[in-house]
Amino acid sequence: MTAKMRYKGHTWEHNPKSLKVTLSDNISEQKLTGSRDVIRHTGTGARKISGEGQLCGDDCLHRFSQLLTLQSDSRSGILSIPDTKPFFAYFTGIKLLCEPSPKVITYAFEFVEDTLRGLIGGEKQYHITASGETLWDISYIYDTAIETLVNLNPDIKRVDELSEGSVVRVC
Repeated sequence: MTAKMRYKGHTWEHNPKSLKVTLSDNISEQKLTGSRDVIRHTGTGARKISGEGQLCGDDCLHRFSQLLTLQSDSRSGILSIPDTKPFFAYFTGIKLLCEPSPKVITYAFEFVEDTLRGLIGGEKQYHITASGETLWDISYIYDTAIETLVNLNPDIKRVDELSEGSVVRVC
C-alpha cells in the first residue's frame, strides 16, 4: 500500500492523480571580455513538487477550503510524498482547474523545498518542531528509530501529537 501524501499534519484522503518532482542544478555564467565565458555549477536547486488532484464527496468544498488555509500559512513544514523521504517545503500554490461542483473539485498544487531547513541532521542534537510535525516525521528526517526518539524524550506522551515549537532531542 502506498503511503498517503502529508503536509503539516494534513493527510490527503487520496493521493493526487499526478505528482511531478523537479530537481535542477544551479548554474552561474560569467561573461568575460576577450575570453571564454566561465560557467560554474553552484549547487543543486530546491525540489519543486507539483501535481493535480480531485476532491470528491459532499464535503469536497470544505476540504478544498482546508487546503487553502494550509497554503496560506507562509511557514515551511514537513512534506511527505509517496516513495520519498519527508523534507521541509513551502506550500506555494493551489488553484482550481475547473468550475467546482458540489461533489467534485479538481485542483493543482505546488510545493518548493525549503533548502535552509533541509540542512538538518548529522551533528544536530535537538529539533524544533514545525506546525503539524509528529515524532514519526522527525524519525524519518534524522533516520532514527521511533523507539530511540521515545526513549530520548520521555516527556512526549503521544508520538502523533506535538506542539509547534517543541524541542525534541534526536541524539
